[in-house]
Amino acid sequence: MTTGPVNKIVWIKKQWHLQSNPFPAQGIALLGGDDLRENGLLFDPSVQDDKFGEAVEKFALGAAYSGLKFGFLWSLSTGIGADARGFGKSSLMQYLTEYINEDFGRKAFIDTGLDASDADEHPMCSMLASFDMAHVRSLHAVFFAAVEYACRFNRPGKPSLVERLHERITQRLGTTDADVVQQTVDQIQLGMRGRTVGPPVPDFLALLCAGDHDGLRRHVNQVKPASRARNGASYLATLLIYIKAAGIPHVLLCCDQLEDFAATTTTKQKRVLEIERFRDYMLEIQPMADMLSTVVTMHPRAVPAIAEMWQLADLPSYEHDRQENRQRVVVLDKIHSAERTERLLRQYLDGFRSVSGGTDTDPLSPFTKDAIQVIFTRSDGKPRDILRKANSLIERGAEENWTEISAERAAEVLDSFVDDDGDDLLGSAATVPGDVDWTR
Repeated sequence: MTTGPVNKIVWIKKQWHLQSNPFPAQGIALLGGDDLRENGLLFDPSVQDDKFGEAVEKFALGAAYSGLKFGFLWSLSTGIGADARGFGKSSLMQYLTEYINEDFGRKAFIDTGLDASDADEHPMCSMLASFDMAHVRSLHAVFFAAVEYACRFNRPGKPSLVERLHERITQRLGTTDADVVQQTVDQIQLGMRGRTVGPPVPDFLALLCAGDHDGLRRHVNQVKPASRARNGASYLATLLIYIKAAGIPHVLLCCDQLEDFAATTTTKQKRVLEIERFRDYMLEIQPMADMLSTVVTMHPRAVPAIAEMWQLADLPSYEHDRQENRQRVVVLDKIHSAERTERLLRQYLDGFRSVSGGTDTDPLSPFTKDAIQVIFTRSDGKPRDILRKANSLIERGAEENWTEISAERAAEVLDSFVDDDGDDLLGSAATVPGDVDWTR
């Protein structure tokens, strides 16, 4: 009696000892989501260690030591007809935020060469927010999203930022008494000079001072969209005063998806208003002006929509190719070697490897090492493209019950991703002529 091929899901689980296809089908970061393939938590800084190190030096050290107010995380297209998405800007921002918050920037500073005493002089924390076309379409909404991140986001088994902050402030004061904590915060509020947002949000501040983390999550979750878009700055200012009471003078706000703000559905009048708010809040209004440094993702699609009003607001230049901007610009690059491609893929394989495979399983299984070289040469070098192609190979190999994904089989599948005119539908590192010159 003959039997047909094994179901591909069964093959992935029992033959390859993977919980599921470990690679994303879309490769679009959904930060805060539950799908480990798409939520950026498998980001490996060693894949682009030079760029991650540059981001730490320019953005974190720049905020603490050089007065950086705006930083820009760029990506550029990798060839004619390609776009500038898929380089991992969102995932890098998320990892950078967590990396700083782990010990309030201490390790980040020491790893760049500073002494421990120097690192202890400038503690900092970080928050993550993102524009989107559904809810976060104004600076107030971005500020509120940053507060949500601080109160609600945490990896499994690790504290949120506000939990870390409460532990720090109560250690500094030697008490967990909420009244004592609030008195300290009130004194900082009273000591502020110049233009301010206004008084703290009372209920929110009380929950912060009490260390009621479940209450904080419920509170921010129940704030209505209209209030978020109107009062986001008040919430962020309240949190910043609390952060200052914890002895932290520097806060890095990582703001993703600026290109969504620049979408055609956003009116010019709205863009002008929000960019003027950028200037007012970041450079003139307390406590943001004293404490906050902002890093935004940049992308060629956003530039035509904001260039004129950004310049009229006299904000720092974001142009990636100007020498005088080097201290505030990081440009993510494509992956240039099979070795780094292997590092990228292994992070996902390790994240989905089941214990049934035992300890003797080849860490690249089901890929052979030569297959990784094939994936690299037939990609455009963007992490998204590499991961999508690995996803396709897992699907095909499992469907056809391959024992392993060899170089020959990988080449056969990936070379089929061409149209009738012979154009590679997914891009190729071996065929693209080079980066587009966006200065033309």
